[in-house]
This record gives sequence, C-alpha cells and structure tokens, in this order.
Amino acid sequence: MKSTLIELPPDSRGLDEDSIDFIRANSVEELAQKTAIDSQAVLNRVLLPGKRFGAYHILGFVAAGGMGEIYAAQRFKDDGSRSQPVALKVITAEFANDWRIIERFKREARISKAIRSKHVVRVYEFGESPDGHAFLSMELLTGEELFDSLHRNKTIPADELAKLALQVLKGLHQIHQSGFVHRDIKPENIFLARTPEGDEIVKILDFGIAKRADQKSDPLLSVVGQIYGTPQYLAPEQAVNPDVDHRADLYSLGVVLYECVTGSLPFDGDSSYALILAHQSQDPPPLPSSVDPEFAAIITRALAKDPDDRFQSALEMGQTLKRWLDTDRWARPHHATEAPHTPPVIDTSMDDLLSTSPRSPNTDDDLKPTLIGSPAHTPAEARDHAPTAVMAPAHREPDLTDSADLIVGPPPEESTELRSPQSEAPLSAADAQKAQIITGIALGLIILAIGYALLTF
Repeated sequence: MKSTLIELPPDSRGLDEDSIDFIRANSVEELAQKTAIDSQAVLNRVLLPGKRFGAYHILGFVAAGGMGEIYAAQRFKDDGSRSQPVALKVITAEFANDWRIIERFKREARISKAIRSKHVVRVYEFGESPDGHAFLSMELLTGEELFDSLHRNKTIPADELAKLALQVLKGLHQIHQSGFVHRDIKPENIFLARTPEGDEIVKILDFGIAKRADQKSDPLLSVVGQIYGTPQYLAPEQAVNPDVDHRADLYSLGVVLYECVTGSLPFDGDSSYALILAHQSQDPPPLPSSVDPEFAAIITRALAKDPDDRFQSALEMGQTLKRWLDTDRWARPHHATEAPHTPPVIDTSMDDLLSTSPRSPNTDDDLKPTLIGSPAHTPAEARDHAPTAVMAPAHREPDLTDSADLIVGPPPEESTELRSPQSEAPLSAADAQKAQIITGIALGLIILAIGYALLTF
C-alpha cells in the first residue's frame, strides 16, 4: 500500500464503542436497513466490521457518498497494538486517478502537518491501496456540525455564540499564522465535537480548497472562470479573484455569526451569481434590536465589503469579541427570580496559539474528505444550504494564551487592554485623534471670540 504517513494516530486508551458515533452492522442487509442505503453499488463495496483495509481494522460504518465511504477504524501498529479510532475515508477505484481528489487530500495533509491546534481537525495518513482505492485517515469526531445545531435551534444566544466564535478564531489564527487561507468557512465546516469528559470543543474541517497565502497559481482553479467556494458565505473579493488573503475567512465567519443570531443568511438569491452580486453590492439587513449593539457592530465590521475595513486578523477579532464578552457578562443584570442562562461548557483557552509552527449534486460533494462525526443515514443528505460549489460567474472583473488574555505576540496598540468592571475601555488611536481635533477647534473659536470682544471693547 502506497501511503504518506503524516503522524501516527494516538494510542488506544481502551475502546469504548458506545462513545463513538458509527453504524454497527454485521451484514450488508443490516446496514441497508439501518441506513436506508438503496444503492447496490455502495452495498457491494462496503467494508463490514472486522475487515482489514491495509493497516486499518474496520470498526463500523459512518457515511457514504457517490465516490466512497467513511468508516470508523483503528490502525495496527508494528507491535500489534491498535490506535484509537480514526475516520477512514475510502474512495472507490473508479475515481482513484481523479487528480482533484489527490490534490485535496494533499492539502488536508499539508495543513494538518503545519498546524498544531486542537481547533483544527487532524489528518494522519493518505495514500492508495493495492487495489486502487485512495484513502484518507483522520481524526474521528463525536458530535455535530454547527449546521445541524442551527437547523435544530434556529439561533444561538450571543454569549454562547461568542465563545464558539472565539474557538473558531483560535483555529483560524493558527491556520493564518502557518501561511494558509481556508476559503470555505461555513456552518458545515465548523464541528461541535464532544470530548470523553463531556465538554464541547470546536473543530474546523475541510481544507480541500485551502491555499497558501503566498500561492498565486492554484491547480484546482486551472479552468478559466471557475470559482471554488460556497456562494452564501463567499467574501466579495473571492468571487472576482480566488487569490484572497486571510481576511476572506473573517468575512465568511461574519456571515456565519449573522446567521447564528438571526436564524437567516444576510443575503439570498435565486442563483449563485445573484448571491455573489449581493455580497459585492448590497448591505446586509440590519440586525434585530434584540442583538447587543456592540456585538452587532462586531458582526457588521466582519461583513465589510472592503477587506481593509474588516478586522485585520483573527487575533484582532478575537480580542474584540473577548472584550465584549467580559464587559457584557459584568454589565448584564441578573434578577433574583430568574435563573441565569447556562450555555454548554465550551473551552475558551488560548494555549494552542502558543504552539509551533461539498454538499451538492455535483461531483465536488464526493470530494469532501471530512464527513466525520455523527453517521449519515442516507448516501446524500439534503441540505438547505447550497454547499461548496464550482461555478463559472456570469462575468468577471478584470483582472490566543489563557481565556483572560487573547494577546499573543505584539498586538496592535489599541488592543492591548481588555475591558474590566474597574476600568473604562481605553480610547482607540482614531478616537484620540478626533478628540484632539475637536479640542483644537474649540480652543480656536474661544481665542477668536476673545479677540473680537477686545476689538469691539
């Protein structure tokens, strides 16, 4: 088996199968009944528990698509021991020579190798089996995508959402610091993973269309006029030129935050092109008055059309969110007769920042390598959102430490202090300059008035 081992999966600490999300079926008939899979082609090639795939021992079934399946599996080590369960994506031999799949697998592996963040899904190995099946081994997650949480709950309370966003920003900080741009931040690629201890940790998924920040030529975009991305979350500049920087990810996160507080997307349209045009030329509808104005301002700034008007880094956006979260917590009154809202426990530590270093009928749906977590019960589950898409636009223009402190390295001067109940927030450089100008004008008017009074006297 030809493979590239990025890193060995962690050792098994004793397998508790009840804590892992996968379909337990000992026969094809049982699998078909439990999943409602009616594709005979899928049923003919599925790997049942106990089967071997190279160095991997199959535990059970997770999901299926038109081009392959995902299994829960364990990797055998040289001493005969097994790793902890991983997600094993196996592509059918029919698509083994599809260069796009190999390219996306390579991107997943390169980024996983370069980044050490608990908020970025781990990739362990990719390669090809002797019988021509391309595969990718990665971290097996238990939980659900943010998309599924939104579909169930419609909206997320601002406090809880801010904590979740901080974790996404920690992951993005590491991604950007390592020289990559994700280019497809959306609820489907934000996974709310449950730890064995019952905590919740956010993981960023799917780096199949990520790029190096300094990369000027992308082989996935070798066809003139094609754009990779999800129209509902696409930064305005990404539709014109895929050679975007990290601020495009912050725009996409802004769209996610808007959706989480309102229950709807800021822009809608009858086609991908209409959506792209709306991102480029329309202002999003105002956020409801029930949304805290400062929190709304953070979302609005992330959604700025011009990248220069947005947050300039994930760290800056995280610092701003953290200041709001701390101040809002202190300022919010709690009535004795009301029980305070207790959101799920979400880790907000920034220790990982100190470390070194598709859902559509088209074929791109089957290229997505991170269908992990809660098992899918159908080969292709319908989504309300249009997923990662390859599209040709109608026209193209010419060419974070502990949670108490998000500051890592030398931050911008106006972001070095966090708000607290004991001290007022410091003036930003822009506000200070405005104050100086106003004071100067006022003094000038006073001097003119005194001079006029002396002359007329």
